[in-house]
Amino acid sequence: MDVANTDVPRAFSDAETSWSDPLWRDAWLGVAPHLIRGDKILLPEGNWPDADDVEIRTYRYAIDIADATVLFLYKARIAGISHAVLKKIYATWKPIFANEVFACFVRRGRWSLFQQKKQYSLHYRIVEQYLNARKLRRCKETVFFAHIPKTAGTTAWEAVATSVPSKLYCESYEALVCHPVIAANFDLVGGHVPLPILARFARSNDRFASILRDPLARFRSAFLHARRANEDSRTFTDSMRLMRETSLADFLSHPDAPMEICQQTIMLGFAFDEIYSPKVEQKIFDLARSAVEDEGNFFATTRRLPQFIDTMRTALNLPLLEKEQPARNVSDHIAQTRDIEEFEAFIPKIREMLTMERALYDLVARKEDR
Repeated sequence: MDVANTDVPRAFSDAETSWSDPLWRDAWLGVAPHLIRGDKILLPEGNWPDADDVEIRTYRYAIDIADATVLFLYKARIAGISHAVLKKIYATWKPIFANEVFACFVRRGRWSLFQQKKQYSLHYRIVEQYLNARKLRRCKETVFFAHIPKTAGTTAWEAVATSVPSKLYCESYEALVCHPVIAANFDLVGGHVPLPILARFARSNDRFASILRDPLARFRSAFLHARRANEDSRTFTDSMRLMRETSLADFLSHPDAPMEICQQTIMLGFAFDEIYSPKVEQKIFDLARSAVEDEGNFFATTRRLPQFIDTMRTALNLPLLEKEQPARNVSDHIAQTRDIEEFEAFIPKIREMLTMERALYDLVARKEDR
């Protein structure tokens, strides 16, 4: 039973905070009526408002519940919480709000998802599937999908993963450091995790997959993403934040620039177990090349995105889709005219820095043309 309204912290209107994502706003406004004085709220880093009479603590990729009484579980970061802890929360905490992004719980009241919160049950399903992933398996092997930013990876993942109940998505390898994935529990594991790190958890018969994009176009998309006016930079990586806050000229001279520009090679060949420098680039490239040349793996360029999706679905014993998937996260070129002009002025310089990246992309392109 909820407490009296006099114990509920003051609600926030849309005008009182600058919301960059309506789903994040809806989660806050959906949970706010359930808060009481003294609550300890645990939520992901982002553009949240201050709240009276409650304590707010944020997490990035690893989720430590500690003494939290309210949890905003960012479902894309479900890998960051202990399976045992989440199982207990799901069984004993009260679900209070859920949408496409969040599943929210409070540490009081009775678990009444299906009795009182039927409108949210669909959005809690991914939590239930994660907790029961091993029982839901349909395949003997696990497919590991290295999601390279700005390569249509979101489109590919959604076209496949939506039909796979036994899956896990990781936004960062940091979650896997805290909670190593057990490949035998999942048909599909993916996320923004370098392939060499995913390989540590794979069995000998498991497979790897990724989609690559023209290197110049990929970096251009990443640059424009970083510069979008309505993006919350607190959710960015350090290099993305640097692209947003400095000129492109300054960014290109920064030591982190080569890793961002050659992101595809980095994601497929670098385990982040040593300091990146030009001295290790050949080693990184060789590991990436070995992965894409392995006939048991699934690699393609965005030119063959529909075929890549078909291949992935076949490997996971899924029927083929009848319609092609729409592109996601498209930039507004009119609103970003100045950013585009700035980028185009540095294309010659960027091309010079893309040598390794171009070689890897061309290797995959030639292979799929055979």
